[in-house]
Amino acid sequence: MPELCRLELRLSIPPNEQIHASMGSVFHGLLMDIVGSDVAAWLHDENSHRPFSQCVYFNKELGVPVWRICTLSEKAHRNIILPVLDLMGERLFLAQKHWEIVLEDIISYAEAGYQELADEVFLAEELPGGGVLNLLTTVSFKRDGHYVILPELYLMFQNLIARWNKLFPENIISAQGLEHELASCCHITKYALHTQTFSVNNGNVYGFCGNIRVKFSGNDMTRRLMNLIFLYANFAGIGIKTALGMGAVDYQGFANPRRSS
Repeated sequence: MPELCRLELRLSIPPNEQIHASMGSVFHGLLMDIVGSDVAAWLHDENSHRPFSQCVYFNKELGVPVWRICTLSEKAHRNIILPVLDLMGERLFLAQKHWEIVLEDIISYAEAGYQELADEVFLAEELPGGGVLNLLTTVSFKRDGHYVILPELYLMFQNLIARWNKLFPENIISAQGLEHELASCCHITKYALHTQTFSVNNGNVYGFCGNIRVKFSGNDMTRRLMNLIFLYANFAGIGIKTALGMGAVDYQGFANPRRSS
């Protein structure tokens, strides 16, 4: 049973309707109905380090609405991914929207283990040079009671490290001031961002969306660690309310350019 899993399903929705990211909270409700009350209660008890994330978005390349569901532990995979797969091709009812939908087919599937992901990064021959973060749904953080609507790298690393350590205590990422050290070695070189609101519980959460290109500096260990943390974001999402549809990301790293001799 995989510890890390990312499942993307093509949705069939009613004609003349459109999917939008804020509907993630509606699909969260559907997911809780699918997994049942006991699993839903367990997931709620996990609080801010919930072992899953999910979102809906429109895949422009394929021209289809997509439901992405990610799990961050074997138990979550068994209790979330497997029940969802059992409903492929079935008609499901979204009560809040009065929609009938169908989980048509799988458009992408990825799985890994925590140690497997770490080994892939730290044993790679090529040194990571940076990467591109494509933020599919609204990303936001909360600090001192206020939403942070700018991409503060320190907050990204802090958020992802906390989730990793909670869900994989066998190999925690820990050092005094590590988030600040990583942020100082991660440099935004290009971005195309816009502010975006995410509607949830009759209110709005403010954040940002778009894409960010980052370049890594620092020693070998620092570069590899940054790459590992951002690869983890492909499963965990970034920021607050990832279970309700926020913070979905596609990260693609690139190797450090070789210097000519």
